[in-house]
Amino acid sequence: MSGKRKKTKQERNYNRYPLWENLWIAHAWLVKDRGAGYMAVWGADVCMSVLQPFLAMALPSAVVYLLGSGWQPGLTFLCLAGYVLLLQALQVIKGYLSGICQTARFLFRAGRGKELFEAALSADFQEFESTRGQDKVESARGNIFYGNDTGIEAFLREFEKAVIALVGLIVYSVIIGRMNYWLLLLLFAVTGVIMAVNVLADRRTIKYDEEYVKVSRGYEYLKREVLVPANGKDMRLYRMWDWFRKEFRQMTEALAYWSGRERNCSINASIFGTFLTGARDLLVYGYLIHQMVQGRIDMAAFLLYVGIVANFGNWMNSLTQALTGIVHNNRYMDRYRDFLEFAGKSFGGSRAVSNPGKLHEIRLEHVSFRYEGCREDAVHDLTLTIKPGEKIALVGMNGAGKSTLIKLISGLYRPSSGKIYLDGQDVTLLSQGEYRKEFAVVFQEVFAFSFPLADNVSCRAEEDTSRGKLEQSLKDADLWDRVQELPKKEETSLNKDIDASGISLSGGELQRLMLARALYKDAPVVILDEPTAALDPLAESRMYDKYYEMTKEKTSIFISHRLSSTKFCDRILYMEKGEITEEGGHRQLMEKQGAYAAMFHTQAQYYRKQEQFPIVECGAEGAPFIGSEGIASDKTYYEEGRGDIL
Repeated sequence: MSGKRKKTKQERNYNRYPLWENLWIAHAWLVKDRGAGYMAVWGADVCMSVLQPFLAMALPSAVVYLLGSGWQPGLTFLCLAGYVLLLQALQVIKGYLSGICQTARFLFRAGRGKELFEAALSADFQEFESTRGQDKVESARGNIFYGNDTGIEAFLREFEKAVIALVGLIVYSVIIGRMNYWLLLLLFAVTGVIMAVNVLADRRTIKYDEEYVKVSRGYEYLKREVLVPANGKDMRLYRMWDWFRKEFRQMTEALAYWSGRERNCSINASIFGTFLTGARDLLVYGYLIHQMVQGRIDMAAFLLYVGIVANFGNWMNSLTQALTGIVHNNRYMDRYRDFLEFAGKSFGGSRAVSNPGKLHEIRLEHVSFRYEGCREDAVHDLTLTIKPGEKIALVGMNGAGKSTLIKLISGLYRPSSGKIYLDGQDVTLLSQGEYRKEFAVVFQEVFAFSFPLADNVSCRAEEDTSRGKLEQSLKDADLWDRVQELPKKEETSLNKDIDASGISLSGGELQRLMLARALYKDAPVVILDEPTAALDPLAESRMYDKYYEMTKEKTSIFISHRLSSTKFCDRILYMEKGEITEEGGHRQLMEKQGAYAAMFHTQAQYYRKQEQFPIVECGAEGAPFIGSEGIASDKTYYEEGRGDIL
């Protein structure tokens, strides 16, 4: 059995919906967005788009008829002048109506971007982050953000063109059919063959276009990376231009190849269509000349039928092109609707959190999690209880599963197996939006959005931001004085992506900005995922002092592969290969002489080499630190800011 196997839904990675359903839904969205009056204007535009070309086509015939009618020259001139003025008026009305429809479709498409953003933000993070999810959102973008000629706007425009062409075709078919049914059948047969060839060409074009898009993603990536100033240092120092040049050349050649294949399909179909159209016109015009020679039609009728036949082909071509455009852009509608369906899937329940805003107990029972495509669990069969108000230090080497664990606890990931409970409630039964309100997380990848600084802290619209709370959060994060130095204070834009006058914060300032954001949210559970990894030890120590102050009345988890976070924690958990292998206080774990102790001794050795100061234990748990100005003697020394916790 020959032939290509049809792709399954999994291989396509998106659902396909009936074409008529996509058309209905797209117009329903449009009417809802722009109002029912749009359809009235749309209908008038369709009628005018058929009537005006028909009258323009009939003008030569009307001129011949009037000149041969025996009317007075003055009356003939007035009739022709009125005819021409009518055509001009209809042209203006048609342009006005078409402009309204075009603007409405553009504004509608632009407005759908908000829906796409909302869908992306409401999508389950684990699914959204996956390769499948990113493929889906990238495919959905084409329906909105690829311009006027691609996606839902083109889908609606091509449908209107198809309706106009179909109405025109019906009108012209009635006129031709009254003259000769065989002539009408000839026109339909030839045009039908041309349509079939165009459809086949478009199918091939779609295939080549998909390959072109695949390559263009890599090409766009290279362009973006080369032009980003932050990447310029490495590219220059490591002489990476040769590698980029090679990749650019290969991708440019691939783009030219697939673009050429796509263009050749269209050209070949156009040549074939032109040949058939020429043969058709020879037969039709020969028949009309024969009819005129036989005296069955006069010159005026001959000109009218010649115009109708010529425009019949135009209507058919327009219909073919419009249908091709509808089919082509229907792919983007499929992928867009598929993403909306994907993003709308709920993996949580609807129950409210039992004690919102209060201290919580978090319990994990035999929780495991495995990333897509991995053979081993990132978190494996982990059972843990975090008591209300308890402070946990989660330490371990890179790749131990610490960040994955906090994403599970904060609801960004769902366990592959096992259960997580908040105050005894299974979190899968809780509203995910309400559940996440209970967490303030500072991740290790700190960055600022290119919005005003105040918006970065409150994460709310200006009218919903408490100015007093904003100021207090910035003060508590030691950022208020710096903010007062900025041109527009807290309304100063960050970065230059949107506002050319925006400013950039240093690494330490970004850390404090993230702290201010967490302070503003004031959630009962605070999780800090290596937020000080980029800081030097002394700056890290001071930052943890701030974190300690903000978490006095909260349940908190401090994640680090360095041991600075252990000084004020009730319990230290050491993770290795997705499991908690050691648990207890600092002295207890040091006496155990396990992985934690080995990690401590390695870091202590590093600091001795760097500072040449002995390690001194202090505090209830004997958390270690060294002084930057001499040997540390007591806990007060550290609290005064002159010591560094390891």
